[in-house]
Amino acid sequence: MKLPFTLFLLTFLFTGYQAKSQALLVHTGSSIKVENGTTLDITSGNLVLKSGATGDVSLIDLGAVTFSGGGHAEVERYLTHGKWHLISSPVASATASMFVGDYLQYFTESTNQFSDVVSIAAPLNIMQGYALWTIDEIPSTEVFTGITNTGNHSRSFTQGGQGFNLMGNPYPSAIDWDEVAIPAELSGAFWLFDPTTGEFGEYKYYISGGGEANTTSQYIPSGQGFFVRSTGGSGTLVLSNASRAHSSQAFYKQKGADPTLLLKATGNNITTQTAIRFNPSATAAVDRLFDVNKLTTNSPDVPVIYSMVGNEKMAINTLPSVQGNETVAVLFKAGLSGNYTLTASSLSTIDPSVPVFLEDVSMNYFQDLRLNPDYGFAYVPYAEKEFKIHFREVTNINSPDQLSAPCFLTGNMLYVNFSDDFGISTQEAIISVYSITGQLLLKVNTRDAFNSIPFKGSQSIYLVNLSTNRYTTTIKVFNQ
Repeated sequence: MKLPFTLFLLTFLFTGYQAKSQALLVHTGSSIKVENGTTLDITSGNLVLKSGATGDVSLIDLGAVTFSGGGHAEVERYLTHGKWHLISSPVASATASMFVGDYLQYFTESTNQFSDVVSIAAPLNIMQGYALWTIDEIPSTEVFTGITNTGNHSRSFTQGGQGFNLMGNPYPSAIDWDEVAIPAELSGAFWLFDPTTGEFGEYKYYISGGGEANTTSQYIPSGQGFFVRSTGGSGTLVLSNASRAHSSQAFYKQKGADPTLLLKATGNNITTQTAIRFNPSATAAVDRLFDVNKLTTNSPDVPVIYSMVGNEKMAINTLPSVQGNETVAVLFKAGLSGNYTLTASSLSTIDPSVPVFLEDVSMNYFQDLRLNPDYGFAYVPYAEKEFKIHFREVTNINSPDQLSAPCFLTGNMLYVNFSDDFGISTQEAIISVYSITGQLLLKVNTRDAFNSIPFKGSQSIYLVNLSTNRYTTTIKVFNQ
């Protein structure tokens, strides 16, 4: 059969012995699958796979794609401006010449550093990831020209330094990481760089079975560079056609059964997270198939939260059981001063008989996260603030119930009534109101036990932080 020139927003399945087409233009959001035993032949012109702000084209060729008219494939990659991106070539024989005037870099595992690609003739190696910064002042579209990659591809990895190796998806479709055979020398996780979060971006991560502890899905988009980490020396990562999948994962949750405490840090309208989970097959050390290291950028506005295993920062810290791990240290850092909020979730996955307390070490303050999952605190830039999570009863402390002041919002008025435990008669308190995303909306200093504060809010839920030099607590308030 002979096909029209353009395909719009559809899934097209080629079956049979041969399908012929003149030049073929496929728009974003569409997917093409050429089944085994089938040939898609472009008889004149080129096969153009579009890319845009809303998505890309996905091509899976289990059969053959040929160009009897002498053409080639043009695989587009849409890029936001003013940001670094991790990229990979989905075609064979591409070179750095397609990025003349831009900044293109490769990564060296042994030094843990990026370096400039200085020759325009340098090949863009299949399955190697690169960092790219375009000089365009508006979003741009780069075009990879050649024959699309298919079949098995492999790339070696090393552990001469910290073990992080920058790989790349070689296909014009997504990779399903759950369908990839993970070498014994490699961590089961991968990391994607998201340039849209914060001033300098943020790393997202995935490990099979991680559930809500993951911050991205199992799908690595077409043309995407991604990090893997060697945990046991050198080896080779192999990708095959069997790992390919059509996916709408953006360029840059599943639910797990493991008991998990998800701790989210919010500030500057940005939320990040860390997770502590329990699996009897894990150990207290770093396990390559259960734990995920925390990779950070220098974005000052991105709050960073992690736990520690030895000297390693963990995004997902998987322990064998609560017994023997009743206390886990959690650290927080950010580059901007202000008020931040920690929010605990997924508590229902943990045995209800297990207490879960948050300790603010510097404040000597404890909070029962099952009773109140939100905790607000003031922060000085770049200081490493220590918290502890206690999966046990904490004795000899003031009850969080005693420290929670009656607080409600109604009729454009916020009412805050402090209990005696705050010692409001002898010291000043700060009342701060935040949106649910962490934006500071109101800040009032007071020495009054009973406060009526004009506040007109359009949202249904607010976080009210009450703080003195002795105590701090955060209360979730509903707009009545």
